[in-house]
Amino acid sequence: MAKKQDDAFDQAYSRGAKVKRFFTIIVFILTVITCIQLFFIHDSKQFNRQVFSLIQYVAFFLILNSPKLLKKYHLEVPVEVYIVVTIFAFLGLVLGDGLNFYGRIHWWDSLLHFASGVILSFIAMWMIQMLIGRHERHQLLDTVLIYIFVASFSLAAGAFWELCEYTTDDLFKTNNQQYMASTRGTIITKNDVPLVGHAALTDTMKDLALDLGGALVVIAYECSKKGLQKKLKEKKSQETSKKNG
Repeated sequence: MAKKQDDAFDQAYSRGAKVKRFFTIIVFILTVITCIQLFFIHDSKQFNRQVFSLIQYVAFFLILNSPKLLKKYHLEVPVEVYIVVTIFAFLGLVLGDGLNFYGRIHWWDSLLHFASGVILSFIAMWMIQMLIGRHERHQLLDTVLIYIFVASFSLAAGAFWELCEYTTDDLFKTNNQQYMASTRGTIITKNDVPLVGHAALTDTMKDLALDLGGALVVIAYECSKKGLQKKLKEKKSQETSKKNG
């Protein structure tokens, strides 16, 4: 049994190392290309765009190596969580901001917010298991309360993210909350035109709704999984009773 657990751990660790190596190579190449381009750019808008991309790449490298920092504080991040968060950060920081997918693909922001709702909900489930134990979970907390916590955690994290976006937009004059009518990209110019009134709130409300939607998908998945496990358990119990009878 112990050998199987060790083998599973080694396989998971190997997957995490491969993911890290893969993304490190890609982002390193993008960083080098961007640095070279800076020497040949004379347009101020394009220059700022490339500098902004570099900042996103650096931020991604920090996330990529965050388990090392957390390990110093005796916090072990599950390999599955690390892989999912790394992929999400790559889609958001590198592709979304760095390569301007937010500006080029109109549904990119919505996709990531829905995905974040799913990811945050699974992280919430992992936190519950870590805090009170996998086997004691349903004895200590009602299932409904667990699902309420999962949805609330996803919404709270989403709301905090919106606060960060608002602060960034206010300090650095960016367009993270997509309040501009003339562009969906993060970098804006003085010629861009802002949305007015109720329309300016649409992106924030849509993002929070997608966070909740992602959480509800996870809750539905957990409910169906629990129902399936219950049916399998009942079937196994019936088969055992027939054999004993």
